[in-house]
Amino acid sequence: MTHMINIQPRKPRFDLSDVPVFWNDGDPVLTRFFDALSIHFPDGERFFIQSVRNYQDLVTDPKLREDIKNFFRQEAQHGIVHDQYNAVMQSQGIHVEKVIARFKLFIRLSQKHLPAKYLLAMTAAFEHITAVLGEGAMEGEGEMFKNAHPAMRAMFMWHGVEEVEHKTVAFDVYETAAGGGYFTRASALIIGTLLVHAVVGSVLWHMLKIDKLQGQPLVLAKGFYRLYGPRGLITRLIPRYLDWFKPGFHPSDTEIPEKVNSWLAEYDKHQDPMEASRIVFNVPIAKAV
Repeated sequence: MTHMINIQPRKPRFDLSDVPVFWNDGDPVLTRFFDALSIHFPDGERFFIQSVRNYQDLVTDPKLREDIKNFFRQEAQHGIVHDQYNAVMQSQGIHVEKVIARFKLFIRLSQKHLPAKYLLAMTAAFEHITAVLGEGAMEGEGEMFKNAHPAMRAMFMWHGVEEVEHKTVAFDVYETAAGGGYFTRASALIIGTLLVHAVVGSVLWHMLKIDKLQGQPLVLAKGFYRLYGPRGLITRLIPRYLDWFKPGFHPSDTEIPEKVNSWLAEYDKHQDPMEASRIVFNVPIAKAV
């Protein structure tokens, strides 16, 4: 069974001026984990766009060609918004350019030395990871971001929903324009996963050291348990992640959480990602003090 939704570019605005350092439920690890992801998004999004653009002219299907254009628009907007949040992190003491220097070097070397097909396979694999995270954020009671700062909750949920919207695009370009191939895409996800954990893990630890938390084992243990415990926010996503390795897998095979559709409906109604996220996860309106 396939599950498809339309790709709709949006340009929401987020007021990030009062975001605290530990914006995700007051938990340093939970916050810095998503900070360590976010800090790489602008350069990552540009890498994804270029990898798909390499094959854009070989795509003949009109629907896929239109989806590619909307994919570019969504990814470009993600980069713009996460650049804005990177500026917030910079103001809070994180030296953004220094932190992402190795990742930018990896991108340059990859684009110089790896075949275009493998870059596209890696893009499809990374898009699978972000779609799995996006679907996970919209499942259940939204524990991933429910108690986050409202603007950050809205930012990540908007981003997550759009990752779900366009999760088939890079995969379809890989299969139809680049020739596809199971072992190439399987190896791309394995390498991509190792890269994500190495890069995000090192940046996460760097941020926690800046926060002077490396010597607080109870704080660290609590946060990492919430992520990687038996029912952790990341652990529970493993079955969906592993679907990639099934022969014949297509991203549209995975069921889209109902709250994705609910969020889209509320956003269309209010044109406000904060209000859409608040309503979908039944978060009370904050009272003035």
